[in-house]
Amino acid sequence: MINGIKIQQRGGDFRVIDVPLNSKEMQLAMDKSNMQDASWSLMCDSVNSRIGITIIGNFNLVSIVVNGDVRPLH
Repeated sequence: MINGIKIQQRGGDFRVIDVPLNSKEMQLAMDKSNMQDASWSLMCDSVNSRIGITIIGNFNLVSIVVNGDVRPLH
């Protein structure tokens, strides 16, 4: 995966799921402004709409992948 996030389902198995992000979703995920919470919510809504995964409340964030480089989240 070149750009995306790695998530793990809460209360489920320990399997990490790769979620590739498109360019707009990556832009929202990388937002460092005072609107980053709103941007993250928009990114999650986009992922849900595009591939049917509801991240908020259901998954723990593991890492973000930027140009193939895996970085920790939070």
